[in-house]
Order: sequence, then structure tokens, then C-alpha cells
Amino acid sequence: MSDEIDSQRMIRLQNEIIDLYDIGKSLSSEKDTLKLFEKILNASIRLTSSDAGTLYLVIEKNSGDWSYVDETSIGEKQFKFVIAKNMSIDVKLQASVLPILNTSISGYTAMTGKSLRIDDAYEIDSSKEYSLDRSYDTATGYVTKSLLCVPMKEHSGKVTGVIQLLNKKRDRNLKINYLDASSKQNIIPFNHGDEMLMNSLAGQAAVALENSLLYRDLNKLLQEYKKQNEHLSLLSRKILKAHEEERKRIAREIHDGPAQLASGMVMKLDVCRKLLQKKDVDSLSSELDILGHGLRETVGDIRSIIYDLKPASLDNGLISAVDGHIKIFEEHTGLKVDLRSHGDDKGLEYYIVSTLYRIVQEALSNVHKHAEASGASVLIDIKDDSLKLEISDNGKGFDTGLLSKTRKTVEGGFGIEGIKERVELVRGRVAITSDAGKGTSLSITVPLGAE
Repeated sequence: MSDEIDSQRMIRLQNEIIDLYDIGKSLSSEKDTLKLFEKILNASIRLTSSDAGTLYLVIEKNSGDWSYVDETSIGEKQFKFVIAKNMSIDVKLQASVLPILNTSISGYTAMTGKSLRIDDAYEIDSSKEYSLDRSYDTATGYVTKSLLCVPMKEHSGKVTGVIQLLNKKRDRNLKINYLDASSKQNIIPFNHGDEMLMNSLAGQAAVALENSLLYRDLNKLLQEYKKQNEHLSLLSRKILKAHEEERKRIAREIHDGPAQLASGMVMKLDVCRKLLQKKDVDSLSSELDILGHGLRETVGDIRSIIYDLKPASLDNGLISAVDGHIKIFEEHTGLKVDLRSHGDDKGLEYYIVSTLYRIVQEALSNVHKHAEASGASVLIDIKDDSLKLEISDNGKGFDTGLLSKTRKTVEGGFGIEGIKERVELVRGRVAITSDAGKGTSLSITVPLGAE
């Protein structure tokens, strides 16, 4: 008889080892945390022949992120009731949070890092710090008798959660009727083997959970990198587009300016040659005057184009460059522009200065060409972490709703969409307000410093 009992015990131990090995493999391959919790609890109940079980995880009170018990900041941590299962009664429990207190069985286990094995939860010695909270039993009609509570410890020994098992059964497949007092005889105490088994499983579960969360965080990080790469790719395309538009603008200015004048001067040279052959000195002198005037105009246009490519005034800062451009703009157009500025522009990156200067140029050009305005204003407000540029006019205005419908650019320049793209390149935001007869305001905000 003794040999038969030993043989059964060996078979049971072998089955438990096989189960534990299979569970370990399953836990290590599971990446879905919710499925992982379910596997942990199902395995715990099955291996110990428990009637019910609950899994609690430690979280940060403020953020809700998974955490671990730390005696120095225990007040900042909470238990999150994640999943529960009952084999004898059908009870739906909602996920909730509760404080980690050493007066509760689960809290005591988490704070001490020691498992608790209780034969009769209703008869806990009053000298113990902890006691059973009977609210669950009262609400459901359940009767908690034997109890096993084990800590989930990750690789460094920190407690990340607790597995609590209730009412070990003589037969794993038995369903207990708690309304029948005699059926409660099928509930037996958890033994030392159960405790050792669960400590091993809880350790595996904690490491599996840690790996699952690392996988989740890594996947999240990879997705963020993917988004950043997509954003960088989009920015690269926009930069190339901006460069192409700039090349087209320069080509157009050269074609309409110096190239046309040069063509005219070539014709004038032919005229001068013929007049020289005829020895018509008076006419030749007149044509040479015209040719000289054309040359001076061509040189002026070329200098203007070179200046626009990299205005020397940009080296003196944004405010100085804009102020210089406004003075030239007022002389050429007769429009009065009021410039207001606040803050120090000495620390601004050159690419930000250059981009905003171009926007001011284009915006004022659009005011002159299309707004039918008698005046405009430019505001530059520089703070430690941001810069605001606002360009307003008192012109005829337009329906801003048409921008989103047609996405057409303003004639004579890179227009509103071009301005938006340039602002995006410096991580800024654009707001346009306009009403018919009430003028237009273009407001741009650019962050300064690291993102």
C-alpha cells in the first residue's frame, strides 16, 4: 500500500514538473499582457487545485504605470485588481485599485515579500497584523477557508504583484456548493508543496510580466521611431520642395530682370556698332548713355538677387533684418508698415532667422500685390521658449475657408501653403484670420530650444 501511495505521489510530482515547465514556456512566449495574466491565474488554480484566485499588480498611484513595492514610497503605490476567477460561483468583478496596507493579507505579503499560508481565514490569530476582509464573502455568499498568498518577485527580488488563492479542493474538478454545509468538507488546507510550487510559478510570472512590459515598451519605442522617420522623410521632401521653389524664384527673377536687360544691351551694342561704322557720333553717344544706364540697372538687379539669397543684415539678427527690409519696402511701395518687437534675438539659430525673414518678405509682398491695403504691421515677440511673428494689414481680406477647399497659393509668390510648409520646417504653427473688408492677420509661433 505504501509503495502504491509513493508511486502515485511520484506520478503527481512528475505531472506538476511537466505542467510547470509547459507553463514557463507558455509565459515566456506570451506578449499580450491581458492573456498573460489569465494564463498565470489559470495555471495557479490548476496546479494547486484551488477553487478561486485573484491577481493584484503594484502600480504608481499618480500615473497608473506598473511598479514595485518600495518601502520608502509605499504611499505612492497601489494595488490594481487585474483578474479573478472562481470555479464554483459565477461572479463578475470589475477592475479596481486599493491601497497597499499591511493589515490586509495581500498587502502584508507585498510589503514583507513573504508568502502566507492560512488554514482557516475566519480564525486568524488576533495577534497577527493582518486579517481577512470579509466583504467579498458577504456580497457573494462565498466562504473563504484555506488561503495561500504569494508575492510575484522580478529578477532583482522586488515585489511587482501578488497571487492570492482560495480554498484548496480535495479534487481539482470538484465544484463546491457553498449553500450545502457538508460540501465544505471538500476544502482542505494548502500544504508546503503548494507554497513552494506557487513561489516558483509566481517568480516565473513576474519575470514573464517584466519581459512582456519590456516588449510592449520596446514596440512602442519602435513605433515612435517609425513615426519620427516618417516625419523626417516628410520634412526632407518639404525641404527639397522649398529649395526647388527657391530655385524657380531665382530663375524667374534673373529671367525677368538681368537676362532681359542683357538681351536689350546686346541689341544696343549692335546698334552702336552700326552707328560707329556710319561715324554718327551724336547718335552713338546717346545710345552709349542708354547702354550705360542698362548696365547699371543690371548690376543693381544682380546685387538685389545676391542680397536676397543671403542678406548681410541677417547676421545682425532678425529684428534688424526685418527693420531694414521694411524701410526698403516702404520706399518702393509707399505703404506704411509699423514694426514692434520685444525680446532679444541674439540667441536665435540662423535657419530660424532666415526662414522668418523670408516669410516677412513674402507676406508683405502679398499685402502690396493683393490686399489693397493702406498700411500693415509686423510684431516680433521673443520669449525664452518661443517666438511669435504676426503680420497684419488693413486691406480687403478674404474668405479663409477657401484655403482648405482649394489649397491654392497666392499669386506672385509661394503663398499661404508655402508659408505653412516653411513654418513646419522650424516646428512652428500658423494661424490665419481674415474677413472681407477687415484685413488679414498671419500669426506664427515657433518653439525655441530643444523639443
